[in-house]
Amino acid sequence: MASLTKAFNKDFFDSILPAYGENRTVNLPTWDEGQKMFLVGEYESAAGHRYYCGIRFCEHVVFVEKVGMYHNWTYLDSLELYAFNGEKLVLIQKRDYEKEFRNEAKIKSESESMICDYLTGQSKMSQSLVPASQIKEYAKSLVCGCYQSYLSKDYKTKLTNILPEIEQKSLNK
Repeated sequence: MASLTKAFNKDFFDSILPAYGENRTVNLPTWDEGQKMFLVGEYESAAGHRYYCGIRFCEHVVFVEKVGMYHNWTYLDSLELYAFNGEKLVLIQKRDYEKEFRNEAKIKSESESMICDYLTGQSKMSQSLVPASQIKEYAKSLVCGCYQSYLSKDYKTKLTNILPEIEQKSLNK
């Protein structure tokens, strides 16, 4: 039994970390614990600049962060906020940036602001005026939920079922 388990583990490791010159046989999103997001759609431009999408989500919202790495700098290109409408993801806010250095505190602040803007607009449209302090508190809790570690025992792994839809939507633009 031990040799069978060892063979399975070797096949698993070789499939996700192939040796130089070999193709990766498993195509899974990469969890980046440092940034607390899934990395997808990495590519290199003809000019040698690297780009990737970072995806964070919780039960209610999804953030797609588009990042560019030029020389020694990492820039935030755009931040998109999606919500679930019962059937699919719907883009509800998008912000584009020009030469904005990527900064985690700035991204959290922008994320909260995007949710606040959306909720404020929706509350006005539905004529259910919710206090700004309550909206801000709820937005902060949603963003905090999006920064939960995938490696945590409390992480709801069923949420990873939405990754294929998010990848397809964010990479088709």
